[in-house]
Amino acid sequence: METQQTTNGGHPVEFRKVDAATLSKVRTLNSVLFPVRYGGAFYKGLLLPGQFSQLAFYDQVCVGTIACRRQPLGFADAPLNNLLDYRSPVPDSFEFYMMTLGVLAPYRRLGIGRLLLRNAIECAAQDRNVRRLVLHVQIDNDDALRFYHKNGFTTLRLVERYYKNIEPPHAYLLEYRLR
Repeated sequence: METQQTTNGGHPVEFRKVDAATLSKVRTLNSVLFPVRYGGAFYKGLLLPGQFSQLAFYDQVCVGTIACRRQPLGFADAPLNNLLDYRSPVPDSFEFYMMTLGVLAPYRRLGIGRLLLRNAIECAAQDRNVRRLVLHVQIDNDDALRFYHKNGFTTLRLVERYYKNIEPPHAYLLEYRLR
């Protein structure tokens, strides 16, 4: 599925849903954009139902990506031992967890990231059972924190030692409330 939207400067950007044919583009962008290395399960998961993943094309060049998964409400807040309790009831409320959102440096500040984020928010809002979007941001990523706060996210709390193998390992958990 392809859609076209316009950047701050009036330039058209094409958005495409990630599928098996474009998964390699996501891998390439993620390797350039993020200090975290994602494994095969991450990429296979992008193709499963309940995911929202898109690529952004500017002048037919793939310049940005976003990947979200639908998960039980509170999943991002819960300690691991609570998540493994199989006696938990089947959830009726969900959240979109934003795993990645990135735009190549030469294409930043054009509004492409904002459009990717808005597309994810609109997709999440269509599901009446999704209550919020959440994500983790490394504590020293001031640009990302400013971007998310400017786009309606609030900081919920500090999560110490969230990241493995990158410094600093701490992250903030951010939230965008839908309902």
